[in-house]
Order: sequence, then C-alpha cells, then structure tokens
Amino acid sequence: MANNFEDICEIRKSDQLGRFLVANRDIKPGELILAEDPIVVGPYWDADISCLGCLGPASRTCRVCLKGPLCRDCSRHDPVECSFYEQASKLNKNFLFDHFNIITPLRCLLLYRSDRDKYNEMMAMESHFESRRDTEIWHIHNQYVVEPMLNEKDFQQIDDLTVTGELLQRICGILDVNTFEIRGNMDSQGVQMNNLARGLYPKTSLMTHNCQTNTLIAVDGMSKLRLYSSIGIKAGELLYYNYTRVLFSTFERQTHLRKGKYFICNCARCSDPTELGTHLSSLKCTACDDGLCVFHPETPKWECLTCGHQLPREYVNQIMCEARDDISSCALDSRNLEKVIGKHSKTLNPHHSLVLEAKQSLAGELRNMCMSYDIHNVPRQALKRKLELCEEMLQILRVLDPGVSRLTGIALYEYHAALVDLSRRNHDIGEIKTPELLERLKLSEAALKEAIGMLVFEHRTTPEGQLTKKAMCELKELREYIQKVQAMEEDERTDRQVRGKCNINAGKCKK
Repeated sequence: MANNFEDICEIRKSDQLGRFLVANRDIKPGELILAEDPIVVGPYWDADISCLGCLGPASRTCRVCLKGPLCRDCSRHDPVECSFYEQASKLNKNFLFDHFNIITPLRCLLLYRSDRDKYNEMMAMESHFESRRDTEIWHIHNQYVVEPMLNEKDFQQIDDLTVTGELLQRICGILDVNTFEIRGNMDSQGVQMNNLARGLYPKTSLMTHNCQTNTLIAVDGMSKLRLYSSIGIKAGELLYYNYTRVLFSTFERQTHLRKGKYFICNCARCSDPTELGTHLSSLKCTACDDGLCVFHPETPKWECLTCGHQLPREYVNQIMCEARDDISSCALDSRNLEKVIGKHSKTLNPHHSLVLEAKQSLAGELRNMCMSYDIHNVPRQALKRKLELCEEMLQILRVLDPGVSRLTGIALYEYHAALVDLSRRNHDIGEIKTPELLERLKLSEAALKEAIGMLVFEHRTTPEGQLTKKAMCELKELREYIQKVQAMEEDERTDRQVRGKCNINAGKCKK
C-alpha cells in the first residue's frame, strides 16, 4: 500500500454514502493515490473451471489435497486452502469441479483461519444484505453456493466459526458489490492469462460511484491494484469511480447499479436527458427531420427537443427491442454490421449506445481486416471507415470520460494507426501532396503521444500495457518516417525552385 495514502485521502462516513474517500489535498492528474494488494483473489461468478494457483485453464488435480484443480505448470495452491481440502476427507474428489462457484466465497471464509484482521476488514465491507434478501441473485447464490456448501459437513465449521446460510449470503454480497476485475494475470512463464478473476480491495472499494469518474484503476499481473487520479481533484472533493460502462445509456447504467449496487445514481450525466450532449439515450423524432426525443423521468415521456412531439411508449419499446435483437444476432461481418448501423441510426440516432455498440464491433472487424492484409494492400475504404469510427468515438469519450482514460487511449492509438496508413496510401496514389502527408503524419504523432500518455499507467502484464510498449516502438518509427517525408518535401521544394529558375532563364533566352 502507498505510504502516503493517509496524507492524500481521508476515509469519512455518512448515512447517505456510508464510508467514502475524500481528498485531503489537491491531487494532480495522473498522480498515484493508492497501491493496494487484494485480501482475496478468486474466479469470477460462473467462470470456467480454472487452476487454483494461477487461475489459468485447469488440466489436473492437486497431488496434495487431491481435490483442487491445477494447471500443468502449477504444482500447488494456497497452503491454507490446500490443507483445508486435504482434511475434508469426506468431500468427493470431484466436488470443486462440480461446484466451482464456491471457490471465492470459501477463500473469504478461510481468512478467518489465516488472517483474522483481514477477515474482520472484509466483513466490515458493504454487502447490501437486506436489500438482496429473497431477490433473484439471492436465490442464485443459494442454489450454487449456500446449498452445496452446507450440504457438506466439512464446510459447516471453520475453527470456531459456524458457517450459516446468512453468513455465506453476506459474503457473496460483499464479493458482488466490492470486487474489481483483475486483468493481466500471468502464468508461471510470465505469459498473459485470458481468465476471469476478481479481487477484493477494501480501501479502493470505498470510492463513491459517479458516471464521470475522477480516478483510473490499473491492476497488474500480480493482482496489485494502483489507483490514479484521471483529472485534477481539489482538496475536499470526493474520489469517484464509474462502476458501470462509460458507453452504457442512462437506462443501462441505472439498471446495472440498481441490480448490482442497490442505489440510483443522480450524477450530472444521469440528471441530464441529453447525457451531456452526447445523446446516448436519445431517439429520432418521427414528426420532424432533425429532432431528437429525450426521456423525462418526472413525466415520464419521450419528448422532442425541437418540436415537442412525444413518442408513444409502445413505439419506443418496439424500436429498442428490434435494435437489441439485430445487434445481438448480427454476425461479426462488416457488411452486416453496416446494415444494422444504417438501419438503427435512422430510428435511434447515430450516437445511441446500441448503435455505438455495433460501431465498436465494426471497428474491431476493420482492425482485424487491416491486420490480415499487407500494409500496402489494405482496402482504402476500410481504413477510411475505421478512421471515421475512431473520430466519432473520441468525440464522445472526451465528453463522457475526460482526463486520463483507458478507452480514450485505445481509441487514439487506433485513430493514429488508421490515419498513418490511409495518408500513406493516399500519397502513394497522388491523392494528396507531400506537405499534406507531412501535416497528417504530425497529427498522427500527436495522437499517438497522447495515447501513450494515457496508457502508460497500465502495467506491462495487461493487454493495454502491451499496447503501450507497441505504441512506443511505433512512435519511434513514425518519427523516423516523418523525418524522411520532411526530407522529401525539402527535395521537392528545391526541385520546384530549380525548375522555376530554369523556366525564368528559358524565358529570358527566348526574349
């Protein structure tokens, strides 16, 4: 943990927010606020069976406890966990394979044996226990965690701790509400693992939600979490984190928060029907050409900002369902995606969250297409379309996710790559002259530098960390290419001057 955390932040408590973090002093953009190790790491809910050592794909069983799944490279897992399974003599050897969802809750229980302070720290975390009681998620956990564990005598007692259904439900609630995704776990050879893991970070989880975050979280391959400020934070201001997705519409964000975090967000974005002017939730008006209809929850009605026309609720439900069905069933093919985007841009709007979802899929397909071609043979139309999509996404992200942003950094990298390749191709066929090529390359350089500035906070063990390394190499290559183009421009200028003088001299000779 960062030694100066207490100097930077203060933990406060209120009836409305519970415990939360407040800045003790001004915090600069990009400043490290906290470095925290998890007190528990485990597989995500409903994850595939994975190694208890590294959470990679499992291929065998632990030779000590004879019950824990391991991978080929890991010879052991946590000693306390292994010892528990070894002593559980009546537990079927396939129990963990059949009930893998119990792994992380059991690791929480085993803190009672291995580290009582961490156990108490965990149990002090918010679980929304009463709000969850008898809900759908309560019954799911009861079926896949509580009943399997309590039906086995070995799980009913951890030392002097009696394990009950309510205790397990509280732990499941703590995990659902407070864990963060761990991306970038490495195997024993230092290779990136594509697994679903989550970690419980007590101090980081104290951050209040806001759909416009002022912090950035980066987790490395050893599960250490680092919390940075994404924008400047003034002394006395709360530290925020967006516990939903940036490109979710207000309805999607509110649904996610209500079901998973048990509160309704009233931030500036959620309170603005236009979503800060991005219109991720707005629908095209059916009564005028350019109008957009926004939802007013106090009415509640969909009303056009231009002509005041109100959309019938049945119509809204119909076009939203059609869009979701089309996007979810659309094959990952650029032609099909373009059809879906064109169709629903006319009924929703080009920046609606569902349309943006399709555009993100299209951008990914175009990226894959570009990578499959030789650099000189990539279809120009694919590069042009990819560039347009990146420009559109950047326009929205700079509003909704200002400051240091992982999504903005990735979009800037993709924008730079498309601009360089397209500009090079256009120059090769004579569509643009060398001065314009140089101008576009410098624009690409600025975008790539900004991308690196945002992605540099990502650890090298994560996909974004690997992208940062690649971007740095490409920045060096781009600068070398810019120097060559500058030399080319100077040569062309000299040639023009020479030809101009020759023409003048030739004119004098004729006279």
